[in-house]
Amino acid sequence: MLKIFKYIYVFLFILILGCGDSSSDGRPFTTHPGYEYMPDMYRSPSYETYSENSLFKNNSTARKPVVGTVARGHMPFEYENTLDDYIRAGEMLKNPLLKTEKNIEEGEALYGMFCAHCHGKNGDGKGSVSHPVYGAIPAYNDKVQIRRTGSTMSELNDGNIYHAITYGLNAMGPHASQISPEERWKIIMFVNNLQKEDK
Repeated sequence: MLKIFKYIYVFLFILILGCGDSSSDGRPFTTHPGYEYMPDMYRSPSYETYSENSLFKNNSTARKPVVGTVARGHMPFEYENTLDDYIRAGEMLKNPLLKTEKNIEEGEALYGMFCAHCHGKNGDGKGSVSHPVYGAIPAYNDKVQIRRTGSTMSELNDGNIYHAITYGLNAMGPHASQISPEERWKIIMFVNNLQKEDK
């Protein structure tokens, strides 16, 4: 019987000691948040997506991007989104890729993914998507309507098309974030064929 009382006293002592109504700092246990070990792991000081990095306040102290990558906010394209540079790109830019069957086939596949829904499978401007305001998507082989370059769609240079894919034109949005420079040139190779077709 004495042994049972010993166990009861020990149990009551632990119960009283462990169930106090306040923590060591005097706050009641019901409002005490507990203890955190390594609080930075619970609430990491992360940056918001696309936000400025406070460690590198200007470009002179920023780290250089890894070889083969492009720094955020920088487009490796020396032409601005202006009419003058659109025309200049048409005069200066030439397709750097070899015109091979493989490149044209890849260009056709990319055209089907990114362009055909508006420009049409055959480049006739009759794709499945139409724009309520700008409804006249031109055909690539158009030889009548003069464009901002002073020529028709069938006479557009590779640089004009590359600039339009990069920055967008009229109702067409920019595709620079979706289509790599090499893919743009392959699409242009396929579009060159559409420019020459008689429909």
